[in-house]
Amino acid sequence: MQTHTAFTALILVSGLSSRMGQDKALLNIQGQTLLSHMQQLAFAVSAKQVLVSRNQGFIHDLAQPMLHQQGPLAGILASLSHCTSDRLLVLAVDTPLLTADSLQLLLNAAANQATYFTDSPLPCVLPVSASLANQIEQQLHAGKRSVKQLLDQLGALSVASSASELLNTNTPEQWQQCLNVLAHRRDYAQA
Repeated sequence: MQTHTAFTALILVSGLSSRMGQDKALLNIQGQTLLSHMQQLAFAVSAKQVLVSRNQGFIHDLAQPMLHQQGPLAGILASLSHCTSDRLLVLAVDTPLLTADSLQLLLNAAANQATYFTDSPLPCVLPVSASLANQIEQQLHAGKRSVKQLLDQLGALSVASSASELLNTNTPEQWQQCLNVLAHRRDYAQA
């Protein structure tokens, strides 16, 4: 069952990629950049709008000087004033194994409340509101940059997921593991 409530997607690309040794967003995955792959995934689940938050500047740079390098919460906060929907699907660029089916499950479970997968705070769905922006600002000013802490404060719903889809690719070894999983998926689908 597909959700029909409009939502905006935000792709967080604000890390420094220091452990990877190169810009993760520009890694090649099945003939496209990882950023393009995640944008296509967002549109595959019917995102009305896709925003990108990136410290280094990019087409849709949402970074604000006071929030520079303050982690994912700062990217979420910066995106809120650009949202054209009342729900925000937050994706990390470095989770390329996510599938549209899993994201659809998360969106359907969300209704009007914050929702995330049990094994990881990202991706998550957040209800867009002035109170959410205020809550994030307060958390950042207190030096607390945890998305999980925000989700806990919001009383977010936790949804079971396939842990393998939540593989975060921060190192060359994790990236290679991701590529191996994708190759196995492709081989299995062709069999």
